[in-house]
Amino acid sequence: MKHQHHLLSCLLLSFALPATAAVDAFVETKTFYGDGFKPTVGIHFAFNGASAVHLANERGFQQASLEVLTIIQKNGAILDFRKTLVQGPERTDDNRPDFLHTESFQLDPGVYDLLFELRDLNGVDTTVGRFSQPLAVAPPGTGLFFSDILLAERFDAIADGGNIAVPYLGTYYPPDVDALNFFAEVYGADKVFGTDSLYLLSWQLEVFEDKMVFGNYKAVKRVKASEAEPVMTQFDIAALPSGNYLLSLEVRGRKGDLQGRKELFFQRNNPIAYDMQSLGGIAMGNTFADAMTNVDTLLEHINSMRPVAMDLERKIIDDRVKDRDLALMQRFFYSFWFNRNGYAPEQAWENYRKEVIKVNALYGCRNRKGYMTDQGVIRLKYGAPNSVADQPMDNDGYPYQIWHYYRCRNYNDRRFIFYQPERVGECYELLHSDMPGEIQNKNWNQVLHGRNSQSNDVTRPAGNETMHGSRVEDLFNTPR
Repeated sequence: MKHQHHLLSCLLLSFALPATAAVDAFVETKTFYGDGFKPTVGIHFAFNGASAVHLANERGFQQASLEVLTIIQKNGAILDFRKTLVQGPERTDDNRPDFLHTESFQLDPGVYDLLFELRDLNGVDTTVGRFSQPLAVAPPGTGLFFSDILLAERFDAIADGGNIAVPYLGTYYPPDVDALNFFAEVYGADKVFGTDSLYLLSWQLEVFEDKMVFGNYKAVKRVKASEAEPVMTQFDIAALPSGNYLLSLEVRGRKGDLQGRKELFFQRNNPIAYDMQSLGGIAMGNTFADAMTNVDTLLEHINSMRPVAMDLERKIIDDRVKDRDLALMQRFFYSFWFNRNGYAPEQAWENYRKEVIKVNALYGCRNRKGYMTDQGVIRLKYGAPNSVADQPMDNDGYPYQIWHYYRCRNYNDRRFIFYQPERVGECYELLHSDMPGEIQNKNWNQVLHGRNSQSNDVTRPAGNETMHGSRVEDLFNTPR
């Protein structure tokens, strides 16, 4: 069997290399099946150009230069590796564009350890970013089966007359992206239907909540059965409203009987404008927001949305909703949830409201509702942590909790440490996190154990002067 495929990929389930690395990098693996249906795993890196050091190269252009080591390991033994010099695009201005790198490995089906090391060759800091994760390689199917689905920014023509997919970075589609391109392969149709027999191949966009096709986002074609059938196409999503969706591929026989299905989750953000003129022109009537006629209740609901609001939305909540204009609040409330799920805005609100009720019960303290506390805000923004290290009593410091997330949005292995700087019963405050955009305090351990410290100098390096100081470092770095 001879067939070709393209191993470039989007960042479907990306993670960031640890904060110790000078360069922010996101990585994803994709599996396709080549000759003899042997798995070929593409490992795809996207580097944040703004986080890399750019120096003049021999041609006088500014350029990033990275050393990337990728290792495939099983039972402690190295099976294969690549050590590669990766250079960013040359530039003459202050723009530092992101850039990509791909490695591929032919592997037998099984479970491996995937290890990465990343070094910025232009940086003064010689720190090497390291990360490891399990890699499961599925065996080929015995009948009809699919490759992974690849999202692409565009398709570029190549010398042999074909096309290659340039990866799209992520599964989030903002308003300025109006096309969803993708590539995948269908295998084994000849075994199921017989060589050159016709079958139906369809691809569609479905609402995540009920898997119903949204609007006319569906295409179908008749295909002659073969060992491998490539699918390289796109949807125009300029009019696709905000929401959670599935991109799905289906194979059916002549009678419409489903023989196989592959799906990929993605998010669309295509919001209604939030200027007051636009809000005033939003057609209401018979929406779930119209039923909210009590100003105080609606105001409470809107205030509870602040933890997940964007900057402009928070400004509206803080500056304009306080006018207590019921019609304006109804329009803003409806727009807020329509922008998160244009197909089912009321369901989006109800799901969030259930979480608000939970955080109010779990984290409310004194005269503050749970959604107003640091713990409540983090829970609403990122969901429930995977583990919590709770230390309500610490002889050498304040009570604290360490929350750990395996996945936190597009990042893996993120931590939040909260402490109680006042007496028991007060709200826990966020002291430090390694999540980008949250409070980061390099002296967090010293602050945490500063209650009994004889020095008020918080600029001293955070250290392990006490057993408890060492223990909290261990709990933070190695969550249980």
